[in-house]
Amino acid sequence: MAEAANIWDKIQQGVKETERLIAQKQYDLAMVRSRQTLEYMVKSLGARACIIDGDLSDTIDQLYDGQWITKTTKDHYHKLRMLGNKAVHEGNDNPADANQAYRILADEFYTFANDYNPNRRRPQRPSASSRPKGGPGPARKRKKRKKAPALGIFGILLPVLLVIVLSIFIVRLLVPDKDGKETSAPETTPTMMTQPETLPPETEPTTPEETEPTTEETTTSTVYKTTSTLNVRSMPSTDSRILVQLAPGEEVTVIGVHDQQWSIISYEGQDAYVATAYLTQ
Repeated sequence: MAEAANIWDKIQQGVKETERLIAQKQYDLAMVRSRQTLEYMVKSLGARACIIDGDLSDTIDQLYDGQWITKTTKDHYHKLRMLGNKAVHEGNDNPADANQAYRILADEFYTFANDYNPNRRRPQRPSASSRPKGGPGPARKRKKRKKAPALGIFGILLPVLLVIVLSIFIVRLLVPDKDGKETSAPETTPTMMTQPETLPPETEPTTPEETEPTTEETTTSTVYKTTSTLNVRSMPSTDSRILVQLAPGEEVTVIGVHDQQWSIISYEGQDAYVATAYLTQ
């Protein structure tokens, strides 16, 4: 148990070190570090599967054959292994390869922590006390609050429009009978009958209750989904403190844009920052 905990600590440290090396633009070292972290994960799984010591590639295949890992995880493990070998033996220092290695490592680290880690210790996530139990997060609450005024406007406008349409219909039915029975009418009568025709329901002046919610509706935030495990940071920089990690496919509401690389979200009542490149609609 102590050895398993020690390997788990090394895996966590490896993920952090890979991210730090990428931020420092040491791309070759980042890929090497990601491969070393992969070796710890495979070693831990191999020990549980009672696999005899072998090279990294064979152990990965044996884990898949024994149904200890999925095909997706197997392919990710082999990709990390090849990127690390390329960095070691060929001096590969490509930023795109390094970022790909980190994304794969982060995804598989999350999977390992949830499915394979014997201690069942998960990556840093928002604590249960940070949001109401069973309820949506702050971003989703904001979205629901802004839907309510729109429903209120519809409920107010519908009866008003029905009354106006019925009034016009009744006036038009009464106009021929009144013209046939009376030769003279008060000067105000034509004005009263023609006014609904020159002012259709669409041009009726709106009340303050109708216009105020409409202005608020235009400020609705945009909901995105994460494409991979995404760090939420306190400042728009990879060196800033990580507040929380979002799982792949998790919804997040963007309330602003800092620059071309960083988007602003709300986290526990304060502004936080995420990398725009890992968001999609």
